[in-house]
Amino acid sequence: MTVADCLYSSDISERKRGVAIVKAWRARGRVPVAIEATASLAEMCVADHEQRHGVTICQLQHMYAMALIRFVNSIVDLEQKGVYAQSVAMLAGRIGMPAWFVELRHAGTHEQLPSLATLRSACAQALLWLRDYYWSKQVRRLPADTMIQVRAVIAEYLSACETRQASVAMVASRSAKHSANPSVLAAAEATMEVATAALTALVARLHADAVRLYVVPVLIESGFLVPSEKRLRAKFPDCNLPPALADAWSAPFAVFTSSWGETLLYEELLAAMVSALTPDSSELGIFESGDGALSTSHAATLVAWIRWILEAHYVPNGTAGGKSSTVSIEDLLEGCLRNPSYYSRSVLRVVSDVDLALKRDLKPFVEYMGKALAALVADEAKAGAPPTNSKPLPTVSLKTLQEEEALMQRRLDQLFGAGRGASQIESMDVDASANSIATATSAPEPRSAVNATTAAAAKTHQTEAAASRWSYVPETAWAQCPIGALCDGSIPALEWPAWIDNVPLHATPL
Repeated sequence: MTVADCLYSSDISERKRGVAIVKAWRARGRVPVAIEATASLAEMCVADHEQRHGVTICQLQHMYAMALIRFVNSIVDLEQKGVYAQSVAMLAGRIGMPAWFVELRHAGTHEQLPSLATLRSACAQALLWLRDYYWSKQVRRLPADTMIQVRAVIAEYLSACETRQASVAMVASRSAKHSANPSVLAAAEATMEVATAALTALVARLHADAVRLYVVPVLIESGFLVPSEKRLRAKFPDCNLPPALADAWSAPFAVFTSSWGETLLYEELLAAMVSALTPDSSELGIFESGDGALSTSHAATLVAWIRWILEAHYVPNGTAGGKSSTVSIEDLLEGCLRNPSYYSRSVLRVVSDVDLALKRDLKPFVEYMGKALAALVADEAKAGAPPTNSKPLPTVSLKTLQEEEALMQRRLDQLFGAGRGASQIESMDVDASANSIATATSAPEPRSAVNATTAAAAKTHQTEAAASRWSYVPETAWAQCPIGALCDGSIPALEWPAWIDNVPLHATPL
């Protein structure tokens, strides 16, 4: 049974188990807000059903109201983008949330609390909406190798596009010579239809979150938006996208935007490209390149794509000539200004070319970055040192880890005796105390028998410890997997212990 099945089960014990699993996830790290909201509402239903510790109707009303208020706020806040905050009702309408959820939130926050019957009905309706909004789209059960499948399907589609273009060109040239071969073009069209169907089916299966997690990382890899051949890439300082490259991606972009919309696709692309071009300066230092820094031609091509996206889908001041802007550049500007690098200056120049109103404001930053780069290059040339790069971290092999473990075992053997670890010493202390009690009430055994019994017990304990200890897993066995699952796709027992929720709070001493 999956976590969704537990949270939506009619069995209270299964619902409690689903809530416990989500709490365990939350203790390990961040959890998607839809999962958080579902678990909170399900837990509220469980508490209402059990009504432990003499919970009053007024307390239930406040608990329900808080759960529903947090549900609306957490989901709607995901859509709050841009410089100016938008109303909750407008954002809720954008994602298809019923308007009465927002009205209920307003009533629970500023007016008299709704009745308990209304709150119970609202909680049930909110759970149903979350199931349609989030969980039903997760039922597709994306496999652990989703990114591999995305990479393979997109590559197949691009190959089919190239084959069809080549076939069209060949048939056109042969037609000029009165020796056309329509079968070649027909075969290319058939291949194109199969590739288009595969890409369309893949896009239909992917949730909006998968665009950021799986699709966009593949698109900015070498061999996709950035061609593998360097001669086909853009070049500094102009960073103009080759027309052939833009034409090759017009068809895939049409498939993507038909399902996800232009805003989602291009804003996620801009965010990923800026993140790849501008490493975190707080970790590397200003203008310092990390180990995974992009090559010059790769970076130039990403900057060229940023120029192409802004020229095609960004309108200064929001609207112009009846056309509205599809993407916003606030996050792009913040990423470049907070993380100055060799390439962030180029991105700011692109923004200045596209938005002339911002050019005056960005000019001081661009000039400062240019001066800082010039000073850095001059210092390195004066010192005769190569360009600054962070040193790669030393790699640790499996053999090294095994050697260190063997060394630690030898040290334990020297301290506590051969074949004994720290846990064995503790168990031997317990056995010794038990033996002392038994000796006081029974006749002593021969010394040889005692030694044989002790040795057998130590050997048995050592075998059990070896069987329960962690073992090394080869790198080839690791793979991407859904949240909360192991590498093989199975779900471990990660229930949050019930006693933790009932731990009394003690005053912290001053």
